[in-house]
Amino acid sequence: MAILPPELVGEVLQHAWTSPMSVAEQKALLSSALLVSPSWAVTCMGILGGDVHILDRSFMEYYFQLLRGESILFQFGKSGHILNDLCRKVTIHVSNPDLPVRPYPSEPEAEKLLSDFLYRLKIYDGALPNLRSLKIQFQNVSCEDVFMYHRLIDFPPQVENLELQYAFNASIPRWMIPMPHFLSSGNNPTWTLPSIRHLRVTGGFDDLMKMVFVCPKIESFEMDACLYWDRKTKRDVRDPNLIRTLFFRGLPEQYEASLPRHVEGEPIQKLFVFTEDPVKAKDGSLTYMWWLSHDFSLGDIVDYENVQYISCKADEVA
Repeated sequence: MAILPPELVGEVLQHAWTSPMSVAEQKALLSSALLVSPSWAVTCMGILGGDVHILDRSFMEYYFQLLRGESILFQFGKSGHILNDLCRKVTIHVSNPDLPVRPYPSEPEAEKLLSDFLYRLKIYDGALPNLRSLKIQFQNVSCEDVFMYHRLIDFPPQVENLELQYAFNASIPRWMIPMPHFLSSGNNPTWTLPSIRHLRVTGGFDDLMKMVFVCPKIESFEMDACLYWDRKTKRDVRDPNLIRTLFFRGLPEQYEASLPRHVEGEPIQKLFVFTEDPVKAKDGSLTYMWWLSHDFSLGDIVDYENVQYISCKADEVA
């Protein structure tokens, strides 16, 4: 029987692993590829080690076993230490088979996978030092869950790119739509994500734009195919546009004079300039722009004395 060269095996597995697949198909590919031969197992571990998918809780346990070097696969090559250094991207699959018809009486079980995985990373000494991108695929999960149960409180500080992807297999119950208001009297997050530079939300409710307020050093934010609640029809509606928001450090020259001089002992005055209308590209995407005099925080939303928001037109600062 002809033996495929390792380079071709790598290309085949790389193409398969990055192709759109269901969780069941990914599990089948993984279990099959590891059993073909020792060379396939080594190649497969190298590819999966760089682009890790946490498919469920049992796979999470298996992955940490691999990182500790506790697998028969290591007799073929690749140590847990090498796998730890290989990882650049992690995708976590958080899934419920159906949409719940009423609020959970207590913390939902499937959703714990996200917070448990991040906590395990936190306590694992030197875990995934080269991890830069984290993607979370939610299936039939309330958009509010990530805030209500502080899923990201143990967020890895080396991650710069975060994507939240939501999908629902039925009409969304009304109780799943509300989101935290991030007001002083509300249930504000006790955590921030200062390492995040780029944030993308796909398929969730537009209230998830509040995620920017836990990312004080963010540079770009995208919302794609998100939902919003139409009060007239009392239905959730999908926005087909890609809405992109860009954040710039420092103010346009014509607004620098608007920032008062800081008086020692007094709170720092913050000034945020933003375009009131989006710039529409040929592909239909809409881009808003913000210029920030300082890093921002949750408190800025209600700090009317020390934070000024100034709207402008895009051509005024072009």
